[in-house]
Amino acid sequence: MNGEAAPVPVSLVAAGRSTGRPAAQAEGLADVLHLRLEPDDAVAGVSLGQARALFAGVARLLQAAAMAAIGPASRFAGRRPDAVKAFVEQDVRFVHAEADSPLLAVYTRLDDGPLPGADRGRGAPAAWPSGARLAPFQRRVGTTLAGALVEVTEAIRDHHTARRLPFAEPADDPAGPLAVPAAGLGPAGGTATEAAPSPLVLRGVSVDLCDALLGMVTAPRVRRMELAFYWAPRAGLDTPAVVRVALRRDDAEALLRLRAVLAALSERPRTAVYGQVTRLDRGEADDGGIATIRGVVGRSTPRTVQVTVSGPEYDDAIRAYRTREPVVATGRLRRHGGVHILTGHFAVASGDGQ
Repeated sequence: MNGEAAPVPVSLVAAGRSTGRPAAQAEGLADVLHLRLEPDDAVAGVSLGQARALFAGVARLLQAAAMAAIGPASRFAGRRPDAVKAFVEQDVRFVHAEADSPLLAVYTRLDDGPLPGADRGRGAPAAWPSGARLAPFQRRVGTTLAGALVEVTEAIRDHHTARRLPFAEPADDPAGPLAVPAAGLGPAGGTATEAAPSPLVLRGVSVDLCDALLGMVTAPRVRRMELAFYWAPRAGLDTPAVVRVALRRDDAEALLRLRAVLAALSERPRTAVYGQVTRLDRGEADDGGIATIRGVVGRSTPRTVQVTVSGPEYDDAIRAYRTREPVVATGRLRRHGGVHILTGHFAVASGDGQ
């Protein structure tokens, strides 16, 4: 699909049953997710119980990814933001698939506006940087989900590898291969700082996402499922690479273990600011400074923030400032003297997730 002009829907199709034609044609731009199933028997068709589990799983995957795009966390509790509800209810569509396909099809539309910061009724920030190329919220959710699933499959692979090695750690050992690195300590005095964010969490992996995957891989008659992400070409944006991941029913144990690790984390809520570096001020040290990011919070709320960067993050900020690549800063956001300050993690936004 990469490079093709015609958008096609997200499809849920049984393995070997797809003719390669789109099940339905989306109006306007739409990203694509194919879910292919390998049943554990030769019986044709899909049971209602299986279909219910898979549809609920897709919806929960998208909701978890939307929450992570707004602010990654190990788990999401409480009321879902309106932006997440609107995304799942308005931007994602389930439609009838091909006549010979036993399941249904889904597509996710993309906003038509040139920038996600053009907040309806309030207007965009006073002056967007020249050559701004920020992906719409729906694309950010899709790439977050794709990146998170890549991380999950790699964790599952490491788990299976460790189980096959001699003297492998037992599955119930909390310090086993799926353990998240411990938080770093603060200054030399030994005072503990706020826990460092888990790399898995920053990539969008959460308890909610694991629960969705568990419900899908343990659905009736599912032996293996493959998810493939394709992206609609859009002027001014780089088209991410196609992402394919696969999970099997026997991955459920590793998913449960990963879920337990995430559930044990104690992390403060974070805010993700997605945008571009419009200013970079050098700090006292040669390898650090303050980056000013003009972007959005959530779906389209304009926000200009300052974030302190050093070391590799400072190098990334220099590159992003010169190339106008999108960046994402994730952490605690507070207002100080009329300026929004973000304390946390800074990174160039990757093509397959944040």
